[in-house]
Amino acid sequence: MEEHPELRPLLTVAGGAMRGLSFRVGPERQVIGRAPTVDVVVHDAHLSRRHAEVWLTGEGAALADLGSTNGTWLNDRRITGVERLADGDVIRLGRTELRVYDPGVARTDPVGFSFNAPRRDRRPTLPLPLATPAVGPAPPPAVPAVDAVAVPAVHAVAVPAVAPAPGAVPAVSSAPS
Repeated sequence: MEEHPELRPLLTVAGGAMRGLSFRVGPERQVIGRAPTVDVVVHDAHLSRRHAEVWLTGEGAALADLGSTNGTWLNDRRITGVERLADGDVIRLGRTELRVYDPGVARTDPVGFSFNAPRRDRRPTLPLPLATPAVGPAPPPAVPAVDAVAVPAVHAVAVPAVAPAPGAVPAVSSAPS
């Protein structure tokens, strides 16, 4: 497993304030708790400062409670000594739930694991598909562009004033007087 650290068991916070946090279990003992000095700090007021510890043995991952007030629970059973972890186990510390994933013995195929395969940091660029014409009547033909044509200026023509008929109301002119 030293040559493939991604095969080490993985603990992921599945429930609680730090949901999504993951860490790999190594051969050294890792203390889990809420104290800032522990190896894995979990922000949960229901955890002890040094709540539990986890490490990797020759047989797999192991878990032990460190005398916590609220206890360490493995698959809804409070543990008192050292317990061996298996893929799919659920660990509860305070109000935080951890899920065990062991890729070395997993019953499910993890997404994204490939060893000694070329990396695909970039996706290949594919051409966009061409738009297909919609079925139905043909669109109207395009109107060709017309060059600008000079249009002669229109000149104002004076119209003689006509006297109003007797009894008619004179029109109000807006022209200046």
